[in-house]
Amino acid sequence: MIVDSDMFAGTACSRMPTELLLEIFVLLTPYQRTLHACVLTSRRWNHVATPVLWKRPQFSRLSSVELFAASLLTAHRLISPHGERSSPYVRLIDTLAFSSLPEPDRNNPHLATLLDTIVNCMAVVSMPTCDASAWDGAQTSALALKRSRSLSRNDDATRPHSAAALPLPEGTEPELSDKHAARSSSGSELLAPQTVDDTQLHYAALSAPVAEISASAPCYEPPSSHSVPAYTSTLRQLDLRFCKGVRNYSLQRLAPKLAPLTVLNLAGGLRTDITIAKLAQHMFQLRRISLAWTSNLTDFGVSELVQRCKSVECLDLTYCTQIEDTAMFAIAHNLRNLTALSVAYCAGVTDIGVREVVSACPQICVLNVAKCLRVTDRMRKSLEQQRIVAQCDSFEPFSIYNFAKKQQAVFPKLS
Repeated sequence: MIVDSDMFAGTACSRMPTELLLEIFVLLTPYQRTLHACVLTSRRWNHVATPVLWKRPQFSRLSSVELFAASLLTAHRLISPHGERSSPYVRLIDTLAFSSLPEPDRNNPHLATLLDTIVNCMAVVSMPTCDASAWDGAQTSALALKRSRSLSRNDDATRPHSAAALPLPEGTEPELSDKHAARSSSGSELLAPQTVDDTQLHYAALSAPVAEISASAPCYEPPSSHSVPAYTSTLRQLDLRFCKGVRNYSLQRLAPKLAPLTVLNLAGGLRTDITIAKLAQHMFQLRRISLAWTSNLTDFGVSELVQRCKSVECLDLTYCTQIEDTAMFAIAHNLRNLTALSVAYCAGVTDIGVREVVSACPQICVLNVAKCLRVTDRMRKSLEQQRIVAQCDSFEPFSIYNFAKKQQAVFPKLS
């Protein structure tokens, strides 16, 4: 029950500036129950505290994640059954962090189902927009299609129609004439509609609510790399540190709906090169990413990531034991805005790769080479002379990014 603010007229609470209230509520973010009580205090407090409560929800156990996903699913069905818009509360969510869950809950496969439900409720379908080159290609295809329609029937009988090569939207069946149906049955150029693979069927059997959302929301796959992602969301930060319950195939399926992310933490999640490459195809706005303690990651996965996500400023590759100088060269040639990089405990990194990154990335302030056996003391002293932090002992998430901010504050000319 929300009490009317008129009862607090003349009290200190009513005279407190809104800016101070907001600062107090932000400090109460780790204490969700206290913040929820503040929401129910008065209408004024409700107006100020509600965005803070929904911006960074805190989860202490898997049951709290289930309750949160169920509430979002209920609001999604009532407000937007077809996925054309999201709930007002969903639009307030900015960060999702599951690393604070106990280890059994982080390794529970049910966490992937709950994450899928939450992301599907937050994602809103949007039509892609193309740049000038893509628009020219579309006009060329339209002219070719118009010309093909003007061909005689004799020519059409001997060559495939140009419309047969155009991609069909998902869930649509082509209308074939008797002649084209006979040609398709005899093994001609017409292709059969795409079918759902076994993984999607198995996932639909595990989670009926998620499958219901996926079926109701139209899905559009961008035809080329020039297209804007088909989904928009307010989610900007996702923390899946040591969440082994979220499998690689779940992340690959959610990749188009995670396109607006700017901060992603996948440390210790047994991620593969294919998973990183799939995520990199959509996350062009990524600024900070952590792949620490990923023993399966190789130079190929790092190269695919940096070639597509060129806006990355902080990259954590701590304890990625298969990383070598090939990945360092790819980082140097693609990440011009890089300010913090950690390759600690990477035995394959040498002075050559470190020198390439330092020379190609002028804004770099932190290059953590702790326990890199093939990086000499001479190179470490050279980094110190250039006022670049060469060793960070903290293992907190994105600690190297905080070190870089402090370094830029001390030496503003290097930023």
